[in-house]
Amino acid sequence: MDRLYELSRLAQKAGPYLLLEMVLPGGTLIALLLYLHQNGHLRFLGGARRFADDIGRRIGNDLERTSLGWQTGPVWPVTMNH
Repeated sequence: MDRLYELSRLAQKAGPYLLLEMVLPGGTLIALLLYLHQNGHLRFLGGARRFADDIGRRIGNDLERTSLGWQTGPVWPVTMNH
């Protein structure tokens, strides 16, 4: 009787993941990521995201400064010939 109870608990827990796996394309990966997220195994990615945001911001600032440096050259007047 205990085995039957354990089997029903397992089916209740795994049901949504199995449904995702069967219905969605790439469902195995989605179900795995959902399981890991719900059980707190993806918390380390929070730090990685902050790190990536910081790197992106720094690169953006450097590119902006570089492009402003290129724009400070002499501007020649444009003449229109009719």
